Parts: sequence; structure tokens; C-alpha cells
Amino acid sequence: MLLCFGWLKAQKYEVRSSVGVTYYQGDLSPLPVRFSFSKGHPAIGMSFGIETNKFFSIHTKFLKGTLSGTDSEASGQGRRRRNLHFETYLYEVGIISEFYFNAFIKPLDKYGIQLYYTTGINVFHFNPKARYNGEWVALQPLGTEGQGDNSLPGNKQKYSLTQVNLPFGLGVKFNLSNSLIMGFEVVPRMTFTDYLDDVSGEYVNYEQLKSSNGALSAALANRTGEYLESEPIQVATGTQRGDPNDNDWYLYTGMYFGYKVGVPSPAVIQKAALKDKPDL
Repeated sequence: MLLCFGWLKAQKYEVRSSVGVTYYQGDLSPLPVRFSFSKGHPAIGMSFGIETNKFFSIHTKFLKGTLSGTDSEASGQGRRRRNLHFETYLYEVGIISEFYFNAFIKPLDKYGIQLYYTTGINVFHFNPKARYNGEWVALQPLGTEGQGDNSLPGNKQKYSLTQVNLPFGLGVKFNLSNSLIMGFEVVPRMTFTDYLDDVSGEYVNYEQLKSSNGALSAALANRTGEYLESEPIQVATGTQRGDPNDNDWYLYTGMYFGYKVGVPSPAVIQKAALKDKPDL
């Protein structure tokens, strides 16, 4: 009986439901510096995890959100003049671990708090779009930086809309009861793509891009003319459009409520203890 009770007590499964906000950081952020995030959008998620011991747990997570950025909110006139913007949905699934600090900060246990560092790996899907003539247009198929045309400089292929990211951040969770928990997380995602926003490298000359990838591609690749209320602006192929040396990031911050499965209630613990008490 004691062995079975010990096994039951060791299994701590958690089902969580979360709500929060996702923020984008990249070439269309307000400031041309790291960790300048654009406005946030609501996000929702779910997870299932196993707390193997008081130091570590592992979870499968799903997150759905939205990312966006626009030059209209940029701090510099040059970037506002570039006049680009995007918005994309975001679907993410991954394996995430949590490492608890309670072993080093003993007073946390007294108050039913677990402070943790979280990291893992996610696969996510995105599809950047821009508004043009009242409609949202998917940008990746257009090859706005000349992708897909082997005759253009760089011979670039179209970027994949499914990518991998590495999350890492901090969280804290509280015991509301023996089975219910509440937590908060701040977790940036480091991606391996510079195309969350469809902006990375260089312009292709308007007429050249129009000839190779079509009029819509040329119109959405260089929108300075719209900003100046003029005809399309002609720039030489190779003129800087974005920063290819700095991949895009995004940030999730939010709260969750969870339910612990497989944790014996105080009544069960007391009953088991009385049952195993030796007769005097």
C-alpha cells in the first residue's frame, strides 16, 4: 500500500489553459534595436505536462496568436518613408521544460510558489500579409525581394512558412488549492528566419521585379511611392531594404490556469496514513 501510495503521489500531471499577448520584433519594429517590440495581439494556448520531481517538469504546448509590424510607427523618417507593413497569424507547437528554483530559494515552498526557468523547442507556422487596395495579400508567394527568379542577383529561394524557434524565459506559478494552479510567463522566442515580416535583404529594381515576379510583387516590394503620393519610386537592385544579419524574434507573455491530475487530495493522504498505521 505504501509503495502504491508513493507512486501515486509522485505522478503530477498538469493540464493548462492560457491567455496572453504576442509581440513581434524585427525590421518593422518601432526602433531599429533589439527588443523593440511592435504592438501586441491576443493569444491563446493549451498544454499538458508532467512534473517528474520538484526540480523539473516537461510539457507539450500549443499556442495561437498574431504578429504585426508597420513602418508608420517607426521612430525615424527614413523607415516611415519605406512604408512597409505586415500581419500574420501564428500557430506554434512544441516541447517545453521548466526548471524550478525552489531548491535554492526554500521560502517559496512555504507560500505555495514555484519560480522557474523555461526553455525548449517549437515548430511554428506563419504567413505574412499586407493590405493593398482594401484586401490582405499573402506576400511570400510574390517573392518581393526577387525570391523564385533564378535570373535575379542572389538566386534566392522562397522562404519556408514553417520554421523552428527556441523559447527561453521565466515564469511563476501559485497553488490555488491542492489541484488548481495559476501562473504567469514571459518567454521570448528566438527564430531562425528573417522573414516573419517578409523583409530581410535588398530591393530589386521596380521594372525588373515587375517583369520577373509580376506587377503585384513590384507594388508591394517598394511602397515609398504611396507614402509620397507619387509614381512608384525606382531604386537600383541591391539597395538595402532590411537587415539580413538580424533574424526576427517574437515574445509571448501571459497567464494560465491549470489543473493537477493524479495528485492525491488531503483526505486521501490522511486516509492512507491511517490505514497504514500499525496496530498498537
